[in-house]
Amino acid sequence: MKTLANAVTRRIRLLLIVLISAAIVHILATFTAPMMAGSTPYVRLAQTAPLHAFTVLPPVTPQSQPLPFLGPDARYAVCRYDTGRGAVAINARLPAKGWSLSLYSPEGDNTYTTLGQDGQQAVVALLLTPAADRFLGLTPEANGRVSDAQSALSLPGGRGLAVIRAPDRGLAYRRETEAILAKATCTSKPF
Repeated sequence: MKTLANAVTRRIRLLLIVLISAAIVHILATFTAPMMAGSTPYVRLAQTAPLHAFTVLPPVTPQSQPLPFLGPDARYAVCRYDTGRGAVAINARLPAKGWSLSLYSPEGDNTYTTLGQDGQQAVVALLLTPAADRFLGLTPEANGRVSDAQSALSLPGGRGLAVIRAPDRGLAYRRETEAILAKATCTSKPF
């Protein structure tokens, strides 16, 4: 009787060890997979997209996909930014629900997102500052005036992608959507 109970206990322990080991391997594989990818969107766009300027990507079709897994129901504008030589000012208009502006690190981590609202136009004005302790001059807030023009963000790493996503409402609205995307700015402000 004791030997049967010991055998069952050993099998249960072995099963638990296998399950815990499998869970650990799964978690490690999940966290290391992005680092082992051949090229990130940042690397792919670094070859074609200029630094500190929005580029309106062509419509996504089965034959033309600037990046994998982009939805064909949206239009995109992308800006590569680098705060290593100074702050970067991003200005964009998000005229309706479905529009968004997101900031991504070179590794693909989402660091900031703002969404368009129904019934009101969102005008986004961001000032991306270096994470280091560098004095960039007095801000309007330091003078006692709150600037409604820009919100300052200090991002770790200082490089990344700004992506504006606009819903593709069809051929009749394509020119208007592209015009709004083309008006977005991403400019460097040297020290």
